[in-house]
Amino acid sequence: MYKSVNEIDFSKLPQSFVLKTNHDCGGVVLVKDKDTFLKDSKSFNEAITKLTNHLNTNFYTMYREWHYKDIEPRIFAEEMLGDTQKHSLIDYKIHTMQNIISHIEVITDRHTGQKEIAMDTKWHKVPFDYEKKSLQIPQKPIMLGEMLDMSLLLAQAFQYVRVDLYCVEMNIYVGELTFTPAGGTDKFTPQEWDKKLGDLWKHARIE
Repeated sequence: MYKSVNEIDFSKLPQSFVLKTNHDCGGVVLVKDKDTFLKDSKSFNEAITKLTNHLNTNFYTMYREWHYKDIEPRIFAEEMLGDTQKHSLIDYKIHTMQNIISHIEVITDRHTGQKEIAMDTKWHKVPFDYEKKSLQIPQKPIMLGEMLDMSLLLAQAFQYVRVDLYCVEMNIYVGELTFTPAGGTDKFTPQEWDKKLGDLWKHARIE
């Protein structure tokens, strides 16, 4: 982990990797080919500026998401998952309320024109949509059952958490646990689902 961009020793990183900040949302730099990245001064400088700006931002001040408030900002490097020459990975964001899974938010093309759809645990489309561009019903992941079990296990200690997963070559990876998606500003269509999901959360808390 690094306290600043100046500490990053690119010679020690693999040919493809991901740089991300630990204390906020969106502080991610994808490096598919290190040699190209280091030679392209424009892309390199943009990445360094992006990471620096994220390090200098307390994400708590934006939407008062309290869990971000006292995290010491750091940059860390991760292995890039999947085939670096193909499209971005599919995000499976599993919304859990203790022992209840309300829906699975599926996101594709995260960095090239994001599309998403919400599915239930039986892989049927739920009767609401997010504001993002709608995605056609995707293929059911082979390891859906294991992903659901893992989400419920990770969610046991929380009234609500969104468990963000990737499934790559029959392996499940945890991206992060998200406690206040979009700072609580996500909107649903039809609008009545704002209340219905809230009622489901309230019921889970009472249980």
